[in-house]
Amino acid sequence: MSAAPPPLTLTQVAAIGENKGPTLIAVSALFIAICTVTVALRFAARASRSMKFDWDDWMSAVSLVLVILYCVTCIISVPYGVGKHTWAADPTEVWRIMEIAYFNALIYFTTHFFIKISILLFYKRIFTLNVKWFKWCVYALGVYTVGWYIGCFFAAMLQCVPPSLFWERFKPDGDMSGVCAVDNPALVISSSALNTVGDVLIFALPLFMLWQLQLKKSHKYALILVFATGAFAVAAGCVRLDSSVQAIELDADTTWITADIYMWTAVEAGVGLICACLPVIGPLFGLVKDRVSSYIISRSSKRGLRASTSDEESKIGYKSASGRPSNVSSSRDSRSAPSVENVGMAHSSPVPRPTQSGAGARGIVRTDEYSCESRPRVEPSSPV
Repeated sequence: MSAAPPPLTLTQVAAIGENKGPTLIAVSALFIAICTVTVALRFAARASRSMKFDWDDWMSAVSLVLVILYCVTCIISVPYGVGKHTWAADPTEVWRIMEIAYFNALIYFTTHFFIKISILLFYKRIFTLNVKWFKWCVYALGVYTVGWYIGCFFAAMLQCVPPSLFWERFKPDGDMSGVCAVDNPALVISSSALNTVGDVLIFALPLFMLWQLQLKKSHKYALILVFATGAFAVAAGCVRLDSSVQAIELDADTTWITADIYMWTAVEAGVGLICACLPVIGPLFGLVKDRVSSYIISRSSKRGLRASTSDEESKIGYKSASGRPSNVSSSRDSRSAPSVENVGMAHSSPVPRPTQSGAGARGIVRTDEYSCESRPRVEPSSPV
């Protein structure tokens, strides 16, 4: 018969209601949304330039599926006690937490593998491989990533034989037949550390090539900034590593710290995927910016043209015998008027009245265009 747990301290009683579960759910949902939009924009950017999708694009799509899967498993773990303090969690549900943790470890390694391969394939496609040192660095990092993935994946999968023993041993009536031969704390620390080293090397590699490009300094710095965003993924990996070290201590508050590990793993994977897509999405932002600028300029030009036309029309009008100008809206109005006098600009000098007599010299003067000349008043002729 198992011994009864020790009584809670005053500090534990005060903290019994604390729960990081809602925060874990929010972070997971946030990165599901952000990563989905980011990968969608990546494919939209390629399609907008009528470019076929390449291997790095498809690898990013696989990475998105894995990031979503990881975040979903994190959300599922919350009702079983992840995010609560160990003394507040239900001890009969611990085996479920361990079962989710087992599959999360496999998803973690696979997700980072595909993200890294997507980035390396992008380097191979974009940067010239005529630079030997860069080419060999890309290949070497590819070998490093494959070796890291194979070693960590199978070590995690086979740390217990059969694998179900990893969580069955935490059941009150679980099947204890089998053996767990892999040192789990050593696996957790070494895999996280090697993953962080790989992130640093992969995200730092293009900075040397970008610095040598013949570009304006502003463009060069912008590109460097895009690739340097990988530093956020590296920082998240370091925080995750620190949380993993805390979780393997004998008196660790495991369910509480596990929430931190899951959160920072989601951040690390999500930011890594975003960094893999940003260089591809960049031209799409430029295209949208150009179209928006063209639309604004076009609208401004039309408003300026209408204002200019209105000003010109306000200067054109009829001038009556008393000298009062009246606005002329169109040539159609001039044809319907009984008598037309001095059609044109108000400040035009009058043209001398013609001295020719006869019906042919008289009548209504009609015009279809605005003119800057002054015309004489013409009286209708009397019958002969």
